[in-house]
Amino acid sequence: MRKFLLLLLILTTANITARSEEILVLNRSFIEKFKNRLTIDAAYIVDAAHKKANPPDKDGDMHVAGRSADIGLATVAEIQNAADAPAAVAAIKGVEGTNTRISITGVWRIWPEHGGDKEHNQRSDAGPRFTGPGPTNPPHVFEIHPILQVAGENVRSTLRPIEGFQPKDARDAFTRYEHGFFEITGRPNARRVTMRMKMVGFNYVEFLMKVNKRFRREMDGEFLSAAIYTLDEELLSHDRRVGFVAGTAPDEKQMALRVGECMRILGIPRVDLALVSWRVQNGTKRPDVLRWGLPYEIVAVGVFDDEPKECGDE
Repeated sequence: MRKFLLLLLILTTANITARSEEILVLNRSFIEKFKNRLTIDAAYIVDAAHKKANPPDKDGDMHVAGRSADIGLATVAEIQNAADAPAAVAAIKGVEGTNTRISITGVWRIWPEHGGDKEHNQRSDAGPRFTGPGPTNPPHVFEIHPILQVAGENVRSTLRPIEGFQPKDARDAFTRYEHGFFEITGRPNARRVTMRMKMVGFNYVEFLMKVNKRFRREMDGEFLSAAIYTLDEELLSHDRRVGFVAGTAPDEKQMALRVGECMRILGIPRVDLALVSWRVQNGTKRPDVLRWGLPYEIVAVGVFDDEPKECGDE
């Protein structure tokens, strides 16, 4: 009954938001550059920032709206557990609204949640400042979330569970991810790739992951192939890519995991550009792959104190 009601809610939401389509046009070169990277470095113009971090029960993040020629899209950068990063917050507030560029490193994130009913075209410059209502949350599909370093201030320690915040239920969240709408339109293998998406949301999710296999470690972290489970060990996905950022607590803990072992993590979803790249490469011979569901992966942004264990039966 729970699954039926959830699917009914998803279908109802899809009908209500049928016109709220988020279209993203990315340079193919950007996709290829970042498809196996966890992070991005940007010279960032801070247009508007929250006066202070959200309260913990609202996720504890600090939103920093801005622009960068390294991205070419309207962007919102976010510090996780921002109340514990006063120096980074001060650095951001010090350049807010001045058109001064500040160096930011963080997890790049493409996700259909705040795009509005509009098209987002990647450009070669930083683009214009957003002047509409809600300056700290302009229409966007690109984020630097979470921030790892700003103006030399290392805030990787903020990638941990958010005390006082209730993450999304794994069953609810992954059902939405698995049923998300996604389509690549236009000519496959073109220099620009157009993606159509519909709003998904469900940012922070807590779940169990079981290691299936390891990929080659990248310069900024590591991706694993993992099976995804609820906290009570219901299998949700047989095989999903999960990323761990170098120099963070989740990465340190996962390095000791053996294939077949599980651990509980806090994660955020993002579009998997490696899957987008594969679909584009194969779309001429197999046009059906361009209309497959939402290609997503998870980035670990928090780890819990539990010891690794065996979990689930597949």
